[in-house]
Amino acid sequence: MRSHDRLHSCGYECDDATPATEKTSSTTPLGGPRRRLTGTPDVLVIGGGVLGSAVAVHLLRETSSLDVVVIEPDPTYALAATPRASGGIRQLFTKPENILLSQYTHEVIRDWANFARADGEDPPDLGWKPQGYLFIAGPENANALAANLATQQAHGVRADWLSPTDLAKRYPYLATDDLGGGVLSPDDGWIDPSALLDGLRRKAIDLGAQYVKDRVRHLRTQNSRVNAAELESGAVLRAGTVVNTAGTWAPDLAAQVGMNVPVEPMRRFEHYIEVPADLGKMPFLKDPAGLAARPEGPGLSVGLVDFAHPGGFNLDLDHGYFDQHVWPALVHRMPILDTLRLRSTTVGLYDQNRLDGNPIIGNWPGRLDNFHLATGFSGHGLMHALGVGRGLAELILHGRYRTIDLHPLGYERILARRPYAEEGIR
Repeated sequence: MRSHDRLHSCGYECDDATPATEKTSSTTPLGGPRRRLTGTPDVLVIGGGVLGSAVAVHLLRETSSLDVVVIEPDPTYALAATPRASGGIRQLFTKPENILLSQYTHEVIRDWANFARADGEDPPDLGWKPQGYLFIAGPENANALAANLATQQAHGVRADWLSPTDLAKRYPYLATDDLGGGVLSPDDGWIDPSALLDGLRRKAIDLGAQYVKDRVRHLRTQNSRVNAAELESGAVLRAGTVVNTAGTWAPDLAAQVGMNVPVEPMRRFEHYIEVPADLGKMPFLKDPAGLAARPEGPGLSVGLVDFAHPGGFNLDLDHGYFDQHVWPALVHRMPILDTLRLRSTTVGLYDQNRLDGNPIIGNWPGRLDNFHLATGFSGHGLMHALGVGRGLAELILHGRYRTIDLHPLGYERILARRPYAEEGIR
């Protein structure tokens, strides 16, 4: 028996930019009293989600004297995208940058108690579930999956090849007759996205970042620099460097300064189901049909993204999508789920890069040196936010990447229409 609960949507409205009267006005820092926002911050971060907070933390960890202001329109994050993420942290990519970004996230998870300790208090518990990631493939894709495994192992990923027989023995609830094999990365898993966001935000504030409740309506440019941000409150804020981490709204802001990016909001559903078996030890499963499933409490959190769905800020619930697409895929792969109960569905938006599915990170060299962008993560923003935050901090403070070279993910490939896509992996 299955039942449907009402949808909970995520995302905040993106207002059209309108001219603002230049003035200094009172704004509200998140988690603090009302105060006057004055001066010219060294770095202005647009968007205080997990990406923006990661940027702020890494900037201030390296240079504590920086004046960092983070503009975030929703201090409760009730409608933000981060809490709607599935929380997966995996190293099973084919591009070295993505593998290394995930490995840095693993480093932070291991050192979370020290990394995010703020004001003498322990950080929120990440709820880390290192139960592994399992990618499975049909016979027609087995060779590609094996080649991907070789790439991953060459970059230090601990992962193993599982034959269909191995899969059937280890995971008896899986249907394996149509599979050619699978790859298991046992060190991977998932976290509580809200805990990561809360911990990073607290740490950024503890280090001196000022979070301001407001919205950037318009960006001004002069010569090769973004020289001011007009806020919804009417304030005009100047900054030495501007970082755009506004998620699905980042492309609109980038377009205001001449950076056109092939990124658009793409609707995705996450379903929570009660199941008739104990699957609590299951790894995070990625199926050839695009099905993604992991344990959540006594049930499963599942999703199957329709990548062909038109882009746009569409947060409407398709009441037939689960029955028509997700449930058949679930039952095909796990026949024991023939009876289940759908308890809830949430809807969110990927900042989907239609060129190649990989993020666009950094500035526009020679054209907008003080404006940095991080968007187009296409569902991988949470797991890579920490490494991208560190990379952008390096680029801002030193003019170059010093840990992971993220240039292959830069804006130059967008201008050249040169895709840099994962191979056989989304």
